[in-house]
Amino acid sequence: MSDQAALDTYRTLRAGMVAAGILLGLGLIGYIVGHGVPNSISATFYTDLRTIFVTTLLAVGLALVAVKGRPGPENTLLDIAGVLIPVVGFVPTPITDPTCPVPGKGCIPAAFDSAIDLNLWAYLGMGVIGLAVAGLRMGWASRTSTPWSRGSRVGLGLLALIWAIYAGTYLLARPFFVQYAHYTSAISFFLLLIGAVWINSRRTRGNADLASLPVSAYRQIYRAIAVAMVAAIGVGVAVFLLTGNQNAVVGDRFPVVFWIEAALLLLFVTYWVFQTVELWFVTQPQS
Repeated sequence: MSDQAALDTYRTLRAGMVAAGILLGLGLIGYIVGHGVPNSISATFYTDLRTIFVTTLLAVGLALVAVKGRPGPENTLLDIAGVLIPVVGFVPTPITDPTCPVPGKGCIPAAFDSAIDLNLWAYLGMGVIGLAVAGLRMGWASRTSTPWSRGSRVGLGLLALIWAIYAGTYLLARPFFVQYAHYTSAISFFLLLIGAVWINSRRTRGNADLASLPVSAYRQIYRAIAVAMVAAIGVGVAVFLLTGNQNAVVGDRFPVVFWIEAALLLLFVTYWVFQTVELWFVTQPQS
């Protein structure tokens, strides 16, 4: 019964990740019907969709940390991605606003300063607690017959380093952090996921899955998703470098960043659906 409960919990977490993506997608459809296509998904933070946007990111972050990937790099990539994605919700994307100090250059309106500070202090504080608890667990495990693997120890070290970088930048260079933390965290999140998807495209061994697909099919699907995600991010970076605008619009009609983000969201959900089908009967991919 305990094994079945673990499997049911694992399935619920994975299905919940897909549900979170669908929730955000449905919210976006409703927003588009009522208001038109926004400049970016991130820009919906400043709209009635804010609650769904932020809570979806928090839910995805928790699920990514909770779900165990393949031991080693994949699990570490998922953990780091899960830790970074809430920052995308806590620090909104810069927008063009009359209160911006440099006319024509995007910024985060000053009205959100106190909210950003409150959210970040709480999140960074929670990070200290989480790292301390994980460190204690690692220490206790080292005195047992099942110490943490080298990969797990390295992963905890990387999380501590990321915390130090974020906390240090926020404390010592707050304007720089606030201006760039959103896109830095968002791009890093997707790059980490691409790494996890690519690992699966090479190391998936196949299971008694729901769809009865061969291992080669899963590997080809994951490879195609990883390549498509890389292409989408590449287009986004190219547009930013060419326009200098994080929310570029072509011809006043085509919000480039929105469609890039929408494609990445769809690819993420697609990957998670296929992997959930593949791993429906197991709680962790084989190493």
